[in-house]
Amino acid sequence: MVVAVANIQNVTGLPRPVFPVLGSLAVGLIALAYPEILYWGFENVDTLLETRPFIRGLSADLLLQLVGVKIVATALCRAAGLVGGYYAPSLFIGAATGMAYGKFINFAISKSDSMLNLSLLEVASPQAYGLVGMAATLAGVCQVPLTSVLLLFELTQDYRIVLPLLGAVGMSSWVTSGAVQKKREEKVLSGAVQKKLEEKVLSSDSNTTYSSELCQVENSLCLDESVVETKELKEIVFVSQAMRTRFVTVMMTTLISQAVSLMLAEKQSCASIIDDDHLLIGFLTLGDIQEFAKLGRARNKRPHELLVSEMCTLNGEKCRVLCTATPAMDLLSAQTVMDRHSVSQIPVVSEQVEDHNGHVVGLLDRECISVACRAIAIRRYLGSMGMD
Repeated sequence: MVVAVANIQNVTGLPRPVFPVLGSLAVGLIALAYPEILYWGFENVDTLLETRPFIRGLSADLLLQLVGVKIVATALCRAAGLVGGYYAPSLFIGAATGMAYGKFINFAISKSDSMLNLSLLEVASPQAYGLVGMAATLAGVCQVPLTSVLLLFELTQDYRIVLPLLGAVGMSSWVTSGAVQKKREEKVLSGAVQKKLEEKVLSSDSNTTYSSELCQVENSLCLDESVVETKELKEIVFVSQAMRTRFVTVMMTTLISQAVSLMLAEKQSCASIIDDDHLLIGFLTLGDIQEFAKLGRARNKRPHELLVSEMCTLNGEKCRVLCTATPAMDLLSAQTVMDRHSVSQIPVVSEQVEDHNGHVVGLLDRECISVACRAIAIRRYLGSMGMD
């Protein structure tokens, strides 16, 4: 019922405050045919149990009708957003069901008495079945078996009803608790599967961490996969559109401590090594510096005296430029180069000059590629909607 009301709201576009009014109207129309479903306190239960004098009892078929109508009316009220609970409806439904069953049993025994000689079989009154039905339904719906037993015993003060009462309440609680536990396990299992899928997605493509966080913060920033065609965008977007124009450059005579301070100031994890002509001759990362600092400590040399040239002389592989990109290169080609050399960032040079790698004009990393493709995709999407 809740899903049906939500679908109606989505289709019609009616505001949510309208639905309680419509729910009240629907219940009022149902009550014209079945006024017993309305809540009058415990007078409803008294009417069902036929405890009031001069009040005609309800037939078994009408009681069964009331059970179905009460269930529909309660579900409708909850779905429409009306304030209410399940306590009183569960008592009503249980009493009506028990009374109908009791009347049916009494009728069946009385009709078959002459044929089967069942005079020795004692059958309780329909009211007793109604009371047991109240407790069983309350225990199953609200998951309060002990409360149901004590409540009914206080109402009857009859020890003879305790045994069937315990049996009915126990069976009701066992059935409903199994269903609730199964639903809970399915929810936990689906949550675990969803979590594993999310972890798999995050681990398979660490480049989309930034955009994934944006999606978690604001759903409006998440576009449909048909909108964001990443591969196509990487083929038409150039490095010049995605690269960082603020980057760190150091020289061979720069102290390692100064290089780290420059990286911290620019919030970068790497630096390009240039010569006196500002041509790229090496590439330095924080990981390389950390390894070299450990070696320097082992050689009992003070960290602030360490130079970039010492690091490159000791291990030239650490300072070697594995690959570069140019501003005119497309992002797909640049990412292919990065994947081939297993690096997450490369310097961008203006042109190749003899054996050097040209003048450094930028820095390209995987986050730049992801953000640039997403931004251009969003711009395209807005343009298709006439919002550019």
